[in-house]
Amino acid sequence: MKIILLLYFLNFFALFASSQIRVSEWRDHLSFFTGKKIATCGNKIYCATEDALFSYNKSDNSLEKITKITGLSDIGVSTINYYSNGNILIVGYKNGNIDLLIGNEIINIPDIKNKQITGNKSINNILFNNTFAYLSCGFGIVVLNLEKKEIFDTYYIGDNGSKIQVYEIAFDGEFFYAATENGIYKADINSSNLANYSSWNRMIDIPNTSHKFIVYNDAELFFNIHTIVPDTPSLYRDTVYSYYNGVYSMIEATKNELCYSIVSSNNKLLVFHWWFLSYFDNGNKSIISYNNSRPRNGIYDNGQFWIADEINGLVNRRENGEVFYYCPNGPRTNSIIDMDIEGGILKAAPGGRDAAWNNIWRTGEVYTFSDQTWSTCYIESSYSCYDIVSVIVNPSNPHQSYAGSWGGGLLEFYDNQLVNVYRNNNSTLNTIFPTQLYYRISGLAFDSNNNLWITNSMVHNPVSVKMADGTWQTLEYDDFFNGDFIDEIIVTNIGHKWITLPRGVGLFVFDEKGTFDNIEDDDYKSFSILDEHGESITNDIYSIAQDKDGYIWLGTNAGVVVYYNPENVFSGDNFYAQRIIVEVDGTAQYLLETETVTDIEINGANQKWFATHNAGVFLMSEDGTKQVLNFNTENSPILSNTVFCIAIDGDSGEVFFGTDKGIVSYKGTATEGRDGFKDVYIYPNPVRPGYSGLITITNLVANCNVKITDIGGCIVYETTAEGGQATWDGRNFDGYKVKSGVYMVFCTNEDGSKKHVTKMVIVN
Repeated sequence: MKIILLLYFLNFFALFASSQIRVSEWRDHLSFFTGKKIATCGNKIYCATEDALFSYNKSDNSLEKITKITGLSDIGVSTINYYSNGNILIVGYKNGNIDLLIGNEIINIPDIKNKQITGNKSINNILFNNTFAYLSCGFGIVVLNLEKKEIFDTYYIGDNGSKIQVYEIAFDGEFFYAATENGIYKADINSSNLANYSSWNRMIDIPNTSHKFIVYNDAELFFNIHTIVPDTPSLYRDTVYSYYNGVYSMIEATKNELCYSIVSSNNKLLVFHWWFLSYFDNGNKSIISYNNSRPRNGIYDNGQFWIADEINGLVNRRENGEVFYYCPNGPRTNSIIDMDIEGGILKAAPGGRDAAWNNIWRTGEVYTFSDQTWSTCYIESSYSCYDIVSVIVNPSNPHQSYAGSWGGGLLEFYDNQLVNVYRNNNSTLNTIFPTQLYYRISGLAFDSNNNLWITNSMVHNPVSVKMADGTWQTLEYDDFFNGDFIDEIIVTNIGHKWITLPRGVGLFVFDEKGTFDNIEDDDYKSFSILDEHGESITNDIYSIAQDKDGYIWLGTNAGVVVYYNPENVFSGDNFYAQRIIVEVDGTAQYLLETETVTDIEINGANQKWFATHNAGVFLMSEDGTKQVLNFNTENSPILSNTVFCIAIDGDSGEVFFGTDKGIVSYKGTATEGRDGFKDVYIYPNPVRPGYSGLITITNLVANCNVKITDIGGCIVYETTAEGGQATWDGRNFDGYKVKSGVYMVFCTNEDGSKKHVTKMVIVN
């Protein structure tokens, strides 16, 4: 049994405005809108979402997030329930993991997760009886001893003791009833051995089919029957039945509606459907709905319904018709495929494409994180802008941003408002189908003159540029693309444009030399990734970036390759990619050669952040030969090892990771260097007794030398800034904590032409 303390982040008001966390700390940026299960604890209402949970306190109207970063052991919450006798909130996960929240402590019970069980381990529901919790699992029933906080027993109740999906358990004071994928099983609580499958018998007077829900309410059992809609095999519907004295009878049927849960709450029976809640009181049925309702679970309490809603988080629907919505701030969904940040404003794109680069039809939305708050720009369906796959913030004006829709065109935003949609009526962009609105926009990049370059797949003239003055130009490179997919575009420090050609095609590089209507004077080249021997490395390219030395880094399905002389791309002489050799466990291998590298970002110290499809993220040294950090689900709060994108706030050093489970961020040590020593800032300052974190000196000239001395002038520490920021652990060269006092900080740039002196106070 592993014990984890539940950590709640403090609001560090003394930090600089662009960040609320200290170096090496984490925070989450999850969506809490997908409410799925409710549990109550006095004045607190807990609401489980897809990957975390939150609570609402009725006494002071406060919201509190409970996530992997604040102490949960996992993501993928499947159910919750509150054991009032022991003040324990049980959190069950899809992978069988269990957390017990007791006050400010979390006790993790990973036995089911770690057990070698093939198939489904999900904890579907939780029932309490005395001091035991009965967990309905994907393979059977697990009994948890709440006094000892350990697994007590496991029941395999299928035929001949086989595994069977148990969705929910009910108890009438004498018998347990288990709703399974193959009928309802019944067992006497006084049976000598409930672990013996023979103690569990299928109820033959109830249809032998899939039952996902079962509750006991007012001397009756209520359950659903899950069936296929006649003549429509892809659709299912649920019918709700009651069972009393050996007779079952239908109480509610809908045409093609699924049932999401059945709850007995304060003598009322609640049935949750796709867009409404029906409840029964003394045999009388009523319907509850509200604006954009997607109720999934809830309770009835003193004239109020508390509802876990799939698109609204937590909803309080009162019998007088009033509706109140509660949800911690965050992006609308956790589906993030691309991010960009400038001037402290982060934009996130929640779209996507399938493996064949076809649409997956996600709603058109763009998320903004600014001033520590998330907001959502909903794109009206009339614009047909779905699957937002790319986003970029204007570096000259962070209030302006653009997004590429895989089908809807180019979108322009100012702050969080959509101001333009560019298509062939107002730009040089083209549609795939002449009679339809279908513009596949992917790559976006600004050049040094603030012109926006855009890639437009599967059309004639697939490269366009929106000039800084608002006019449009296009380049007639159609013969080189053959109407195929084109993806990312970057503009190098010498004005060359590099484009990745996905699905194994390679690269295209061009220099239009400013003459957009004349390709005769252009340089251009389409090529494969070859090594120094002329051998193919791979052509499956997923990411591209240029570092501060001008080198081009490519992320592929076989790791990372580098072009050290990109300026020679058109010369044809010795132009090849190189792979970086690193040492892993004493063995030399190519950098990330077994990984698909989905994104590359360069921090202020010219170090490389690599996102991967299966191994989390890596921070490598400037030359890529040394690993600085690796974050994965086993060693960090990162939510998933599948990371699609990274964005770095150059001012604060905060690094945002967009995964298939949502966004988290980590405060890195590197920031972008400044031109001069203006607004140099040390935090915390003063350093108070008990502080054990890093002391950060920021807003420095890039890569400057930093010396720290005591008041007598003796050097106690020296380092080189990572970009525009340096850190110190408060220890001297011998590793001992320095004494209380005033310490001087001397900063000097590389050639000594710029200098700055500041001071800090340390109190031990």
